[in-house]
Amino acid sequence: MEKGGAGERRTRDLSWGDARARALMHALARDAASRAGFRVCAIEVVRPKGLLEFVAIYGDMTNAEDRLGTASRLSDMQAVFTDGEAFGNFLWIPDENLTDATRDRIDGVVVVPDIPTTGEPDDWHPMDMLVAQIADERGDLRALLYLDVPSDLRRPDKARLLEISDELAMTLRSIVTVVEREEYADHMRVIRATRRLARSNPARHDVGHLLREARSTLLGALSVDELEIHVFIEPDAETPDSLGLQIAPDVRRALDEAAARAWAEQRVLIIEPGRIWGDPELDTSHADWFTEALRTAGFEAVVVAPVGVDDEVLGMLMCARRTGSRRWTDGEGVAALELGHDLGRAIANAHATQRERRLLTELRELEESRHRFLRELTHEINNPMTVIAANAEFLATSDFVDERDRRRAQAILRGSERLGDLLQGLAMLSRVSDPQHPPTMRRIDLLPIVEETLASMTAVAERRGITLHLVGDTREAIVLADPREIASAVTNLVDNAVKYSDQDDEIWLGIERRHDGGLTFACKDEGIGISEDDQEKLFTPLFRSTNEEALLRPGTGLGLGIVREIMQRHGGSVEVDSTLGRGTSVRLNFRPLPPEATPRTPTPRGASSWRTGD
Repeated sequence: MEKGGAGERRTRDLSWGDARARALMHALARDAASRAGFRVCAIEVVRPKGLLEFVAIYGDMTNAEDRLGTASRLSDMQAVFTDGEAFGNFLWIPDENLTDATRDRIDGVVVVPDIPTTGEPDDWHPMDMLVAQIADERGDLRALLYLDVPSDLRRPDKARLLEISDELAMTLRSIVTVVEREEYADHMRVIRATRRLARSNPARHDVGHLLREARSTLLGALSVDELEIHVFIEPDAETPDSLGLQIAPDVRRALDEAAARAWAEQRVLIIEPGRIWGDPELDTSHADWFTEALRTAGFEAVVVAPVGVDDEVLGMLMCARRTGSRRWTDGEGVAALELGHDLGRAIANAHATQRERRLLTELRELEESRHRFLRELTHEINNPMTVIAANAEFLATSDFVDERDRRRAQAILRGSERLGDLLQGLAMLSRVSDPQHPPTMRRIDLLPIVEETLASMTAVAERRGITLHLVGDTREAIVLADPREIASAVTNLVDNAVKYSDQDDEIWLGIERRHDGGLTFACKDEGIGISEDDQEKLFTPLFRSTNEEALLRPGTGLGLGIVREIMQRHGGSVEVDSTLGRGTSVRLNFRPLPPEATPRTPTPRGASSWRTGD
């Protein structure tokens, strides 16, 4: 018994499967009818929202095209099934078993075949029904197979019903396989398209590029006529009205809210003339508006798949097919929903990358502004400081001022010198921390730099009675570095060692060769040392020790910060080992030379000791 006629409900014509899948179903229906000895066989597939849809009809070619795509409520048929008796995989429902309530329920949605009747109890009655409920391995109902009008027009007895069940068992399993394969094929097609999209480097970094590429890719993958991606989290992203629906602002807000509900319930919306499937609220408020919009745009239906990640909806994917195009399948709806997850993750990642890039750009601009400010500050202050220092020096050495004014001039001169040291330190810190001006790297011998630093510190150290020793390996020590910056780093360390040492203390300087092929410059003193708490903040610019004895000694707090910046620019590191009251050891670790820059065999040189203050 085939359903159809005036009371049928048409959902979305040819909405299940492609041509190949439908051809397979027709072949299975033909085979089942032939093997069971029936003239007519029909197959229905279970659709969303409790509907059944005919996907194959064999034996009634005149009306088959009209009936394909028509549907009925699954609940109506299940009510009929309660009047039947099970024989293997089939239910036998003779006419006399149908109750008046059941007849009323299916009135108008069944077709009564035009076959002769004799009134004999064994004749096939037009209202007789033989149907198999086809479930998958999980027990979920996936399809129904109907057999109608036996070749001999006689009702099968119980033995024959069981034979039919056994005979068609493999056919029923094949129907489930076709249904599941069709869903799998749709899923794989969209998944492949999504993966290609996800592998695109530009798409991972820019939301606008991602949306443009997604539209181009998915137009073909989903076999749609038009596609639009609307994103909520990127208000500046280009979202043209690709569908041409000219959605009014209030309708757009209602659709956005419906997309959010669809994401929460993990479903898609299907907008058709006269009906919006999947959201009763939107259907009630705007079904008429969309009916007119679809008619004007020439669309048969628009499918809206929410796009999001985790519990956050990020936008929606709107797909449209024009009138006469192939209709949407269940597999395509599921794939579109899964695509909403994949696209949501891609959009979220691209949005985060864009946000990070904007932040990095702002940080670079801020850093450039800081460097520019320091350069301008040191330049603008340096000129008046030169004038102040020159006049203070003139007054301090003049014979025309009394002793009190001379002492004042000397104080001004000392203050200007300290301020000059601070400006010089700020200028150096700004230069060595500016990524826009990298160091000029070349092969240099580290030993002459150390020796020159010792020589330049002689005058400073001799006033303090401090001994400087050059110890350890004194062979040629080649590193890849900027000589000016490395000389500044070495000078800062030696200057600090002298500054925070006392009379008769000793300082040892030397170059060591590490096992990894790199070099280390070490500076060890017997000075006042650094506490553990201070060591944590030692490289912070302008940090001064909390040790009262250290605070009594002049300094800007920039030296070690400059040293760290220099070593980081060179790919090296700084290590500090100190004990309060027992001295400090600082090591500058240079990375090994690359293979092509390996130096020749070092030439030995004699070690030396510098004694000052005698």
